[in-house]
Amino acid sequence: MTSGTFNSISTTVIRVAAAQVNTTVGDIDGNSQLIEKWIKLAQLQQAELIAFPELTITGYPPEDLVLYDNFIEANKTALRHIATKVKDIVAVVGFVDSEDGKLFNSAAVLHQGKIVTTYRKIHLPNYGVFDERRYFTPGDECPVISIRGIKIGINICEDIWEPIGPSEVQRKAGAQIIINLNSSPYQLGKHRHREEIVSDLSRRNNIYTLYTNQIGGQDELVFDGGSMLFDPDGKLLGNSPRFEESLLVADIKAKLTEIPVPFGQDYTNFHEKLSQVGKSSTIEIPIIKPQKKLSNLPELSISHLGRLESVYHALIIGTRDYLKKTGFKKVIIAVSGGIDSALVTTIATDAIGAENVIGVALPSRYSSEGSITDARELCSRLNVELWTIPIEPGHVAFEGMLSDTFKGTEPGLSEENTQSRIRGNLMMSIANKFNWLVLSTGNKSEMATGYATLYGDMAGAYAVIKDVPKTLVYELSEHRNARGSGCPIPQEIIDKPPSAELRPDQLDEDSLPPYDQLDRIIHMYIEERLSPDLIIQKERKVRSDDNVETVVRRIVQLIDKNEYKRRQAPPGVKITGLAFGRDRRLPIASVWEH
Repeated sequence: MTSGTFNSISTTVIRVAAAQVNTTVGDIDGNSQLIEKWIKLAQLQQAELIAFPELTITGYPPEDLVLYDNFIEANKTALRHIATKVKDIVAVVGFVDSEDGKLFNSAAVLHQGKIVTTYRKIHLPNYGVFDERRYFTPGDECPVISIRGIKIGINICEDIWEPIGPSEVQRKAGAQIIINLNSSPYQLGKHRHREEIVSDLSRRNNIYTLYTNQIGGQDELVFDGGSMLFDPDGKLLGNSPRFEESLLVADIKAKLTEIPVPFGQDYTNFHEKLSQVGKSSTIEIPIIKPQKKLSNLPELSISHLGRLESVYHALIIGTRDYLKKTGFKKVIIAVSGGIDSALVTTIATDAIGAENVIGVALPSRYSSEGSITDARELCSRLNVELWTIPIEPGHVAFEGMLSDTFKGTEPGLSEENTQSRIRGNLMMSIANKFNWLVLSTGNKSEMATGYATLYGDMAGAYAVIKDVPKTLVYELSEHRNARGSGCPIPQEIIDKPPSAELRPDQLDEDSLPPYDQLDRIIHMYIEERLSPDLIIQKERKVRSDDNVETVVRRIVQLIDKNEYKRRQAPPGVKITGLAFGRDRRLPIASVWEH
């Protein structure tokens, strides 16, 4: 638990807590128990108010579950039950409200067994992974609660990303503290951006801001927490550790000051825009029990994770929670002796323990002795059980079955991919037999260009590194080896040129440009949405060879034509600004060319 005390001129202190919890979508009973547990923990810390993340009761994102009436009613019933458990503390809990056939992403304020008031999210995100306008109606009220004269505005996630939003309305109504409930998913660099947003909000409005975020994995999304408290000067006072459940507790002596006009805003226009956001009212929360003398709290701490460490944490928690929340105990991974399967096996071992990971080596006539040795060494270092099943008998059988059909044709990709499909069949058969889950090992560079085999190496239930570019795969492997707990990934795996080993002397760079160039092109085309012409211009500043245009146009063409493959890929952890899947929705049948 992280805690601290901060003073200003006022004589009234309020102790607040932000519960950074890991909810499960659809587990209304489990989430309710979680809420009750953390309320008790906050009371042990003498907190007068505890705030939970966005949609705590339903889990986030509930997606089309909210279209079922019984789901909505169950979540409202749970809220009423939780309210009966809330006595001498104010709890702010996320739930789905409904009225006249409309749904609202809401926060309820609970105290002394009752639902005191609710706030309905006003700004609904509808971009990237967010589809909130598909389900929810915006709210139009910005209530402020008053606890012993300290006024607190409550709003939800996207509401603070608007330059003039509910926080400004609540500040005008006298709020001294803003509490913002979030379910903000992880992506590279986003945590710093959140800090900038909350810092600016606090400074602009001369107000304390308590930002609470959930943690945990939900399908493709990972929530990294990082709940935080900012003072009216925009200074970060403390934050919760990322990627773990935590309770941030702090004493605030809030001071009501003149309401500032946000920087760059004309006074008249500012108040006119405020009126368009929503109306405000103040709800007094009577404190029946006299305030006890507060115990001293230790100083709040501030912590940050480095780039690679944050990505690695996200991959671990995404993998761990996908298994936990789908009910699987063990995974199997096709261990080839290559870098991708080595990283996935290491992540899985860190996530769920070596005893729950089975490696399967599936050597073919083209597998090098070095790859077989490297696979054994990897599993030995990780203490992972390794099964070896040579695919030659199946390969020979397939060749025999297809000999008449393929008669008179030259061997090519179909014959190469047969090996991958044999492996995929074997992996799925083992998983089916023992009720285990197959982790596929494809990376973002392969997913982008279609350098993967449908019903072969793409077979699986979860694709751990599907949003990790190949260059980052290498960085993460080196990082994990330097992280402590030994060096699980043999240096030989990191050093050798990547190869699918589906034909003699095959290398990835026979089919693709060098990965540093490939990943740059993919990033510019996918995440920056640049045109091929602009990518060519930028690439020519990096590379002076004559085939830049040819390479760029070929990669763009590969990305476009392999949408059908990606549509059939398993889900995997989102770590970049724009991942394949929920983030990027393109038609398969399309004649458009950039």
